[in-house]
Amino acid sequence: MASLILSPAEQDYIIRGVESGFRADGRSSLDRREVTLRTGMISQANGSARCRIGNLGVGTDVLVGIKAEVNAWTPGDGVPESSGVLICNVECSPSAAQEFEGRGAEELNVELTQLLDRIFNGPQSGIDFEKLCIIPKQAYWVLHVDALVLDVRGGITDALVWATRAALLSTRLPRVVVESIPDDNGVMQAEFDVVDDPDDLTELDGVENMPIAVTFSRIGRRFVVDASEQEEAVAQARMTVAVSPKMDICAVQKGGVLRGFMPTLFSEVLQTAQTIAREEFSRFEKCYAEAKSQALSQIDEPSTGSTFLVPF
Repeated sequence: MASLILSPAEQDYIIRGVESGFRADGRSSLDRREVTLRTGMISQANGSARCRIGNLGVGTDVLVGIKAEVNAWTPGDGVPESSGVLICNVECSPSAAQEFEGRGAEELNVELTQLLDRIFNGPQSGIDFEKLCIIPKQAYWVLHVDALVLDVRGGITDALVWATRAALLSTRLPRVVVESIPDDNGVMQAEFDVVDDPDDLTELDGVENMPIAVTFSRIGRRFVVDASEQEEAVAQARMTVAVSPKMDICAVQKGGVLRGFMPTLFSEVLQTAQTIAREEFSRFEKCYAEAKSQALSQIDEPSTGSTFLVPF
């Protein structure tokens, strides 16, 4: 995460405040900042979304695009013979923080890429990857999830997951027609054709079961949700917990800090993540539904996207 230098007095103020149950910006320890979600940001992509946590100019801003392509199956490529695959890549823009200039964001890019892969690539994601198979042992869909961090003011992991979840929900794939055609020897062979019709598209199966993430930062003897830039500067540990709509914990990842959570706090964090996730799903669905509705009403101007502000 972007580093911020605070004086000893400022650090002590933040730590003592969190341990006493209040934060410098007035939120409680489990409150999230306001979230802005936009969809339809990239016209050339199969799905896209942009999420900002915090106020304009002082928040974390993430843009995610989904690009689908057909790939030929070959033995040994690591892809099951009757499944598709999702490939994640996260890049932090050098303009997002001074520390990201040059190669300063390499470690964070790897950490965030691993986080997305851990949450969205596999059965824990809820996505039906078998439906991404076109013809077993022959062809399948590859979903490229490319995320760009535009600004960082704390809470980057949750903004990244929100934007990725919204982008995958908005993803539409061309319809594929599979038919059997006899070869020169009269043996029936399966062949496929991708329908080139912008109105003949299909949604991804199982995306409604995708998890949502809650990130906790340990400060002193307690923890907070959606840490601000100042709070991240004094945080001793960070942990992201992904929770499914059925309230199952499906992924946990420790952040790029040296220390961890004490055993007593770790158990409390997991239970708190499940409690918070219920509210997070409700807020996300309201946000996405409104964004989708506005995107449809602005279909003549797709590049403008759609915006919906959810107070937290």
